Amino acid sequence: MPEVRDVKYSVARSNRRTVAIFIERDGTVTVKAPTRASDQQLQRLVERKLPWIYRTLAQWGELNRAPIGKEYVSGETFYFLGQPCRLDISSEGDEPLSLVGDRFLLQPEHRAKADEMLRAFYRRAGYARLPSLIADHSQSMGVKPGKLRVWELNHRWASCSAAGNLNFHWRAMAAPLDVLHYLVVHELAHLKERNHTAEFWNIVSTELPAWRESAEWLKVHGARMTL
Repeated sequence: MPEVRDVKYSVARSNRRTVAIFIERDGTVTVKAPTRASDQQLQRLVERKLPWIYRTLAQWGELNRAPIGKEYVSGETFYFLGQPCRLDISSEGDEPLSLVGDRFLLQPEHRAKADEMLRAFYRRAGYARLPSLIADHSQSMGVKPGKLRVWELNHRWASCSAAGNLNFHWRAMAAPLDVLHYLVVHELAHLKERNHTAEFWNIVSTELPAWRESAEWLKVHGARMTL
């Protein structure tokens, strides 16, 4: 992996026209570049951008301090659509895991599989709620996306494949509804402009003028949206 001083970074080349540096959700540094860009050119760019990289990594570290691991006991908080929901280990639910009001009811005999069951809950919620959001924004934006998949995306909230398929991290269902709208619009905009150019952000702004608030919410609160 290339390194400038103490900053290691990965390189992702494609048919994009410009070079951009990203601090990923997991704190790694990625340089996205045109195929023609040489290693030396990218190294010089990273060196010039070191002050920004250090500053952004420091902010990332502050916002992404390792959360305390969940023990899956009554009273713990999990988020769904931006709302805090309290976990109750209780036999009153009709299913092994259910959401009743602002409470996740988990039957005691299923506590050992709580992590797995919550992930499955968020995935089902994604498949239930995202299609209508995608359909509404696709129509107004004049695009035709491919298949939808809700799964584990590691350090990304969502992505759009070259074939136009939309992928969303199951954790996105912990975020508020307006943030889900932003994630959907962001990925649909990639069907018109693959790169994060000025034109790309114009497309996003036209469809969702208040997108910056949602992007900032993810930056500040995203680390809490975990199990």
